[in-house]
Amino acid sequence: MDGMQVFNGAMSKNLIENAKFLLGRANYLKTHAMIARKLKKQEKIRVEILKNDHITVPPILIISVTNDCNLICKGCYACAQHRVKEDEMTIDDIDRIVKEGIDLGVSIVLIAGGEPLVKENILNIPKKYKDTLFVMFTNGLLIDDHMRNEIKNIKNLIPILSLEGDEKATDERRGDGVYKNVIGVMENLDTDKIIFGTSITLTRENYNLITRPEYLMGLKKIGCRIVFLIEYVPSNGEMDLCLTKKQKKDLIGQIKHIQKEYSIFAIALPGDQAQFGGCLAAARGFVHISSTGNIEACPFTPISDSNLKEKSLKDALQSKLLKAIRENKHLLEEAQGGCVLYENQQWVEGLISS
Repeated sequence: MDGMQVFNGAMSKNLIENAKFLLGRANYLKTHAMIARKLKKQEKIRVEILKNDHITVPPILIISVTNDCNLICKGCYACAQHRVKEDEMTIDDIDRIVKEGIDLGVSIVLIAGGEPLVKENILNIPKKYKDTLFVMFTNGLLIDDHMRNEIKNIKNLIPILSLEGDEKATDERRGDGVYKNVIGVMENLDTDKIIFGTSITLTRENYNLITRPEYLMGLKKIGCRIVFLIEYVPSNGEMDLCLTKKQKKDLIGQIKHIQKEYSIFAIALPGDQAQFGGCLAAARGFVHISSTGNIEACPFTPISDSNLKEKSLKDALQSKLLKAIRENKHLLEEAQGGCVLYENQQWVEGLISS
């Protein structure tokens, strides 16, 4: 069994069998069952397309729907990319790409930004595709009472609110008062029995704090059901914030520990890619669509040879660049920072010109 099959199996098993995060959320059970059935159907579609058309379709589609944001966080990779606002995809572009992805076998759509909630009508997308799981990364500050009531009725959408650790660490990178505001939003989401999670950028400085039992228990008590632990990528050159080798190794065990002891669905990114035969970018596990429509191997590596405003997703997935990265996955197993492609951008750029 190759690395892609291992990843597909692990993803489906975790989502279908590890349902502890649904405790006390009976209002989500029907949708979860529908999504679980769809996961199996989508995997079969991807396998058939690979067999018959020789096209690698990722189970996860990441779409950055805008680069606009109501915050200016230190070290933000989206800000560092300086996308042109006028070139952004329209909501109709996004809808078309999502539909094409689902038709090709995509199982999960990750909505990212910038801040996704500044994109007008973005919540209409998950409303339209009710049996597909949407995960939305947001700073949470735009989730007022009206927005929360809307999210409450979209059972296939899971908002993931960003933190950096405790109040000091979060406000230092995101701005004064952000931590208390986000915690307040989380409390309201929990009161309304909405499934939500948090995304935390792991650095050398906050790693010990994030993995402390007291911190994890605090997340559980506030109602957090999912945690994305994302290794810091030095987009601003701060290499001294990257995880140590010891921390990277420890993180693998921490994920299992968090799921077992706190009933929180824990996901590390990029995680232990070696077990999947190398980097999962370039459609082996996921692919990224930028706010301007470029298909990219990874959100942290804004290099592309195809744009989805000009061609279909099916055609774009046949990109020579994505294929070359997949064929060299064995060279992309470990990074000093959180993204091996980011650290090899010159090599990636060379693939386009070769």
